[in-house]
Amino acid sequence: LEDSRAIKKQVQIPVLCTGGFQTASFIRQAIDSKACDGVSIARALVANNDLVKIFAQGKDRPDKPCTHCNKCLANVIENPLGCYEVSRYDGDYEAMIREVMSVFSPTGFE
Repeated sequence: LEDSRAIKKQVQIPVLCTGGFQTASFIRQAIDSKACDGVSIARALVANNDLVKIFAQGKDRPDKPCTHCNKCLANVIENPLGCYEVSRYDGDYEAMIREVMSVFSPTGFE
């Protein structure tokens, strides 16, 4: 946040901060402290596409947060965008594939 704060002091445009934000309290701190005007939560949303809903329900973080493994980025060229860290699915590869493919069908991959 210190780098973001320093940039914000030098410019007259909104500053967005990146860096693995996935807890509501830290996001709130970043914005409330005026270190930045907003934050990026891209990978956190790939791992938990209901993250905003989780925050709205009063939880500070998802049960299975992003591990920052970058497997989503490694797979995106040839596969659907999603979280490919099998440990987040209790080691169940099929559960991981069902979750990744669920964007194509409300009932999941069949």
